[in-house]
Amino acid sequence: MSEVGSRKFVLITGCSTGIGKALVGACRGVGWGVVATARRISDLEDLPGGEDLRCLSLDVVSAESIAAAVSACADLRLVALINNAGYGQMGPLEFLRPEELRAQFETNVVGLQAVTNAFLPLIRDNAARGEGRIVHVASMLGRLSIPLAGPYSASKHAVVALAETLRLEIGKEIPVVLVEPGAIASSFRETLAHAWGDLPGRVQGTCYEPLLANFMKARASHADRFAGSPEQAARCILKALTRKHPPRRILIRPEARLAGWAKAVLPAPAWEWLLRKSYGLN
Repeated sequence: MSEVGSRKFVLITGCSTGIGKALVGACRGVGWGVVATARRISDLEDLPGGEDLRCLSLDVVSAESIAAAVSACADLRLVALINNAGYGQMGPLEFLRPEELRAQFETNVVGLQAVTNAFLPLIRDNAARGEGRIVHVASMLGRLSIPLAGPYSASKHAVVALAETLRLEIGKEIPVVLVEPGAIASSFRETLAHAWGDLPGRVQGTCYEPLLANFMKARASHADRFAGSPEQAARCILKALTRKHPPRRILIRPEARLAGWAKAVLPAPAWEWLLRKSYGLN
C-alpha cells in the first residue's frame, strides 16, 4: 500500500486563514495527512505541497461542492473531520434582515451538518476502532450571549447542540469533540465588517450608531491586547485527534473559561447589568 493509501487523513474546512490554516501545519507536523479546503482554491496556494496534503475547493452551502469534495477524497484513508468554516454576522437584532440571519445559519449550522453527514460514511469505512474523529469548532458565544452578536451567537449555540446530540448518537463509535475558543487573532473582524454590508447606514441616527463604531474599536483593541494565536488554538485542537480518549469539550483561552464561570455564578440581573455596561447599553 502506498504512503497516501496508508496515511491517516483529516479534512479541515475553512483553511484560508486563522485557526483552519494553522491546523493544516499542526496536523501535518505530527504525521497526519490533511485535506485542506476553502471556498476559493487560490486561498490555499501558499501551503507547502507534499503527499500529505490535498487542497480542495469546498463551499459548505453548496450540495454540489460537498459531493465533489467527497469524490475527491475517495482514494484517501480519511478518518477525521474538523468543521472549522464559518463567519460572524453581527449587529442589533431589530435591524437584522431575515436573509442575513438565514445566511448565517446556512454557513455556520446547516453547512456544518451537511459536511458532517457527507463525510461520515467515509470516516466509518476508513477508521479502525478508536481512530475516527469529528470536531465541531463553535465559540465561547455558543454558551452565552452578548449585545450585537445575536446572529453569530445563535448559530454557535446551534453548533453546540448539534455536537452534543451527535455525540449521544454516534459517540461510542466515533468521538465527537466540541471546541469553544475565546478571542483568537484572525481576519474574523475584517470578515465581520464585510458581512455588515449596509448595516452602519441602517442604524444611522439611532442609539446603535455609536455602539456599532465602539464595538469594532473594542474588538480590535481586545484582539491586539489579549487574543491568542491561531497556532496556539491549533495545538489545543490537535488533542482531539491524537489522544486515545479525546476530551468532549476543548476550551481555548482563559476568557472562555472565565465567562462561562461568571455567567453560572452571578445572578442574572447582575450578569445582564455587567454586559450592558460593557457595551454602553446602560
